[in-house]
Amino acid sequence: MRRFPVHGRGATCRDVFAFTVRLWNRQPARLAIIMTAMLASTLADVLMPLYSGRLIDAVSRAANAAAPASDSAVAAFSVPIALALGGIAMRHVAFIGLSDLVLKMISDVATEAFHHVQRFSTDWHANSFAGSTVRKITRGMWALDLLNSTILVTLLPSFVILIGSTVLLGWHWPVMGVIFACGSLVYLAFSISLSLGYVAPAASLANRWDTRLSGALADAVSCNAVVKGFGAEVREDERLANIMTKWRHRARRSWVRGTIIGSTQGVTLVALRVAVVGYALLLWS
Repeated sequence: MRRFPVHGRGATCRDVFAFTVRLWNRQPARLAIIMTAMLASTLADVLMPLYSGRLIDAVSRAANAAAPASDSAVAAFSVPIALALGGIAMRHVAFIGLSDLVLKMISDVATEAFHHVQRFSTDWHANSFAGSTVRKITRGMWALDLLNSTILVTLLPSFVILIGSTVLLGWHWPVMGVIFACGSLVYLAFSISLSLGYVAPAASLANRWDTRLSGALADAVSCNAVVKGFGAEVREDERLANIMTKWRHRARRSWVRGTIIGSTQGVTLVALRVAVVGYALLLWS
């Protein structure tokens, strides 16, 4: 397995994604089951409004019709129920598969990272904080959990819903579908560019200072006997306080940028809704 450079520039988003894909390639069948189940569950969510509308139409007809219309309403009611139950079942399958997928990936990463670190030179180990190394490994392990959940559980269904909603709108109202599609493309381009160019650099810097903080804490505690031997407790307190201050500033900048992009995305979504609803009102007036 290709590993990221120990020194020099950190891994880019492209490196991380390529690394994740290589890990996915070790479990192709499980990944296919997860993606298929998530797609099926999301498709059920996309179709729910369509069949709910048909249910309302059937109930309205049944109010002023004979028994066959009532039977039609019952049949129309069964479809949304079936979609809901099917969506729950598919999501359950996807989450069970995701748990096994992520645990296997985390185990592989931890085992192989330990294998490589153990074989680094003595000079490298002498000049590297053990606590920082451990922190990098554990943070990378659990970052895989969040990354897989984000891609497979959040982004993939959202993309399917986006495409499905655009197709449904375009099917009934072509111009509205075009407006929704163009607005979605602008929203995606805006979000991706801000995430990679504005949030990611600050998050990367915050992670580096988180590593330094963890290394300073771990090595100061593990070497406490040496610290006491030189009466250097006050010096260690001051050193940790300086690192903590820099870490706090870097972390706050990363979190604030994330909040800013979230608020900006919210405003963009409101603008998209205004455009769609405004066109609908113009169409129906």
